[in-house]
Amino acid sequence: MVPIAPVRRSLLACLAPLFLLGAFPAQAASTAWIGDDRAAVRLVTATDAVDNGSPVEAGLEFRFGEGWHGAWRSPGDAGLAPTFDWSGSDGLVLESIAWPAPRRLTVGDLQTFVYESGVVLPLRFTRRGDGAAHLRLRLVHAVCGEVCVPYRATLELALPAGPDRPSAEAGLIDAARVRVPGPPEAAGFALVGQAREGPPNDRRLVLRVTSERRAFVAPDLFVEGLTGVVTDPPEIALADGGRAARLALSLPPDAADSALRITLVDGLRSAEVTLPATTGTGWGAWLAILATALLGGLVLNAMPCVLPVLSLKAFALTRAAGAQRGSVRAELLATAAGILASFLAIALALIAVKASGASVGWGIQFQAPWFLAGMALLTALFAASLFSWVTLGLPRPLAALGSLRGSGHLSEAFLTGAFATLLATPCSAPFVGSAVGFALTRGRFEILTVFAALGLGMALPFVLLALRPGWTRLLPRPGPWMIRLRSGFGLLLLGTTVWLLTVFAEVAGIPRAMGLAGILALLLGWLALSRRPRVPDRRRSLVTAALVLALVSVTVWPRSSGMTPVAQVEDGPWRAFAPEAIPALVAEGKVVVVDVTASWCLTCRINDVTTLDRAETLARLSAPDAVAMRADWTQADPAILAFLRRFGRFGIPLVAVYGPGLPRGEALPELLAPATLRDAIERAERESPDKITTDFSP
Repeated sequence: MVPIAPVRRSLLACLAPLFLLGAFPAQAASTAWIGDDRAAVRLVTATDAVDNGSPVEAGLEFRFGEGWHGAWRSPGDAGLAPTFDWSGSDGLVLESIAWPAPRRLTVGDLQTFVYESGVVLPLRFTRRGDGAAHLRLRLVHAVCGEVCVPYRATLELALPAGPDRPSAEAGLIDAARVRVPGPPEAAGFALVGQAREGPPNDRRLVLRVTSERRAFVAPDLFVEGLTGVVTDPPEIALADGGRAARLALSLPPDAADSALRITLVDGLRSAEVTLPATTGTGWGAWLAILATALLGGLVLNAMPCVLPVLSLKAFALTRAAGAQRGSVRAELLATAAGILASFLAIALALIAVKASGASVGWGIQFQAPWFLAGMALLTALFAASLFSWVTLGLPRPLAALGSLRGSGHLSEAFLTGAFATLLATPCSAPFVGSAVGFALTRGRFEILTVFAALGLGMALPFVLLALRPGWTRLLPRPGPWMIRLRSGFGLLLLGTTVWLLTVFAEVAGIPRAMGLAGILALLLGWLALSRRPRVPDRRRSLVTAALVLALVSVTVWPRSSGMTPVAQVEDGPWRAFAPEAIPALVAEGKVVVVDVTASWCLTCRINDVTTLDRAETLARLSAPDAVAMRADWTQADPAILAFLRRFGRFGIPLVAVYGPGLPRGEALPELLAPATLRDAIERAERESPDKITTDFSP
């Protein structure tokens, strides 16, 4: 990385006498060329006249001689970016200047970002007043070869009032706009991961991008937002036949967490992405993140996601009532340890998945058939345990750790905490999304630390009760009623098993789900019948193991062709998810509501009942000025994950609202209320003062 300012100042000081002056007014769709054989420039418009109220498209065309090049808006270590002064114009006001993607030119240790041969910068003007219009530009630019030569030019163009029919230069301007970087989807890219890894004094930006249309050829990154510093070329690692790329580059310490503007270029394809500023990593920021994670874990105990495992938690508490203090404390701490161990296991799994280059997110395990089948098996076994058909315990080597001897109450409490955590993470919660989003964009240490804080937060009620075991005396005393309660909780867990089977059917197909359901039914029936004393333990274990192996074979059984589920679109106002269509819809003045959901997301179902499926909501989304899109994330979808990351989310539910007043979109809270959605739609309806220059980059 080389400081820019000293090189540029010395160039300008030495070459200032070489400025060329020009002023050529014209009354047509183009000015004359101003310059020489090294560099020349002209101003062109897409129409020969201006119509009242219509914007005017124009272009600033540069032409460079052989061996000479001009500078991009961020020139790099050398060169001079063009500067524009339109103050002498009348009847037209500049709205935006677009910059086609540049090329990297490396000379020694210097990195410059250039245009070679020529380039057209597309311009857009709005009308101010009626009648004829006059454009006047005072331009300063430079052309470089073995030396850099600054230029000055004044270009004037008069446009009469009249119909805005296309001029002879309209095609030139349209072709230039095609070269302007847009959202990644428009170029066939998908940003599936971005992270800033390492300590502040050695931070690295890592981007993971996939190419949908064809393999990458020579990807490059141009980073803006680093004052006075130019980044070196990125380290590039290609995978999946060249369709997946990992690009990494070093960031300066003073800008390691600042907002960055990234331009990704691969041949003629290009995209622009704005990465928001990240939270700093000082002690104060770390304490804030850990507090957020701790609070998020605590809130997770009350989220709809935990409904399937409330029976396990409730039984763990009621069983502790009336027991000896030491026994109560040990059981509660074992449950808390199970919760923490489960969160750390999830963190380690996410670290491994992220290191492999795959996409990571919160709750993605529910997209895997093997996980759903395993959870269905465990819920069935826990139900059998509550029916006293089987006794669950840790393997002896693990049970010996921490004095969890045998397969008694302590090991069952540990397994209850671990299992409850795994089953309670299919959807996000307030504070959880922020903490997980921070962790998954950082390194291994941050992921482990944040997930440990989440686990401590979720385990906090059990830890507090362990510190104050006397509080359990407030619960009803154990008695015969607990047997009936235990059976009732077992029935609730069987209901959870049925729910997991329905999700498995959507992910893996109905035939496999029917096979899984049949094997689970046989397993439960065998456990219920074989508990009689006359059935030898060896035979009981062998038959149980055989049924579990059969379940494994059903889980890994290959999907038959033609069984691939398609994204589901519900009746009513909801249409298929199409993120690439959102900018055009917003430009038409429409409000766009995007709901990212999944069949395994219970909080999503709560939002449907409380807000999205209400009659007044459906009526508003069915209006002519509204478009409702639904993205089904039941199965893995890189496009949906990339959409989540535009809002810094790594899990669902996500409801985002776009419109003229919210061109970048606004993500709503995980738990929706009708008033929240209504207010967001009203904000989206309002006109945004900067809607023309706003992009839809993630």
